Amino acid sequence: MTGPRRTPRRRAIVATTVAAPLIAIGSLTAVALAQTPPTGGPVPAAAFRFAEEAARDLAKARMWAGPRDAVALSRDATRRDLVVLMQPVLGLPAGPIGAAWNDVAADDPQGAAAKRAVERGWLAAPGGAVALDAPLIGRDANQAWTLGLGMGRAVSRLGQFRDGAGRRFVLPEGFATSITAREAGLRRNYPASDDALERHDSQPIRLADLVLMAARGRAIRRGGLPSSVRALQAFRIPAVDPMFVPTVQRALALVGNPYVWGGEWTDQNSPLDPQAAGGFDCSGIVWYVWTTGDRAAEAAINMPSGRTTYTMNVGKRGKRIAWQAARAGDLVFFGGSGRRTPMNQASHMSISLGNKWIIHSSGGRGGVSISWLPTYWPSGLMNARSFRVSDTTPPAKDQPTTTPTPVTTPEPATPVPAPPPPGGVQAPPPAPPPGGTQPPAPG
Repeated sequence: MTGPRRTPRRRAIVATTVAAPLIAIGSLTAVALAQTPPTGGPVPAAAFRFAEEAARDLAKARMWAGPRDAVALSRDATRRDLVVLMQPVLGLPAGPIGAAWNDVAADDPQGAAAKRAVERGWLAAPGGAVALDAPLIGRDANQAWTLGLGMGRAVSRLGQFRDGAGRRFVLPEGFATSITAREAGLRRNYPASDDALERHDSQPIRLADLVLMAARGRAIRRGGLPSSVRALQAFRIPAVDPMFVPTVQRALALVGNPYVWGGEWTDQNSPLDPQAAGGFDCSGIVWYVWTTGDRAAEAAINMPSGRTTYTMNVGKRGKRIAWQAARAGDLVFFGGSGRRTPMNQASHMSISLGNKWIIHSSGGRGGVSISWLPTYWPSGLMNARSFRVSDTTPPAKDQPTTTPTPVTTPEPATPVPAPPPPGGVQAPPPAPPPGGTQPPAPG
């Protein structure tokens, strides 16, 4: 996305902050996870009407007897709500267990379904505490639906994340199921006007979002896994160039953050301008990953120009390359007309991981995710840019050069059809068609 218009003050801050590291990424992650959801004030009913149709459809199928109006759907979901929705959609047993189990009473009406979900590993119950009436955390909802819908192969593959050299990365809690849920279209992005309602995966999820997850999960159960999820089952990237290992690590640490228009920080206190909620837009995550690095230690990497997709694609820094040749740390750009899109009209960008995999913050994915280019927006692919200093400045004679890692292509389980043309930036993806892809919204 091109990002909101920047004020002269904001541009000045960009120039200042690009010149020096901002703050340790570990501290920023801690701040994000410590945020509490906003409370109080009137319920913005209009913001939750998106879930009314899903609630009605589930009720019509006798899979939901809960609230169907926007005001009631705006409350935080509980773990009991999750079990109530999972029971008919995923075929869990109904009724009480008949005997006390952990902290679930013998006559609890959701006892049998909860016990089965915990036994299968779909519902986390640390220390045996099922806590059915406790708030439901977003990452627990991701885990329940992705595993319950048969996406375990993708989750397992991502959970074993390492590059072609066998290098492991530090992954945030819920990493694998967060990405899988987003690639399956289970998570929704709030439009820019409602960005204050966005939440990190470590925070409680609202009933409206949970009901929508159930409706989309029902569509997946009936129609099959989206190709974007099938591609994850073959996830594999080449060895990351050592100079870009810290860059990739910082990007991976941001999984779990929502998409926020104009966002470039893990909380509302961006050093550029306050933002509605912690989260990132497509160029914001790139700006964050580059500016929070150690510029002295990472001097072999150029800083992309400015803050927006436009400035990073047309700026003087970086060398333009074909997107097929993108290695880890290169930036991949998208536009409505693909390669024919004028350079100054790129509408989305991402960070390459190699092998045609990218990490990005996308409105169509509802936040930070890892996508395979053939299942994301193949018709929108424009170009890529390398920001290795060696690509634009001849290396000194006594400096070693890095041999590029060959790029190979993972094959998804079935042929991947081209997705329909992408919609507007804020449009949520529709329920996945049988075996099809999720049309992305330019980030």
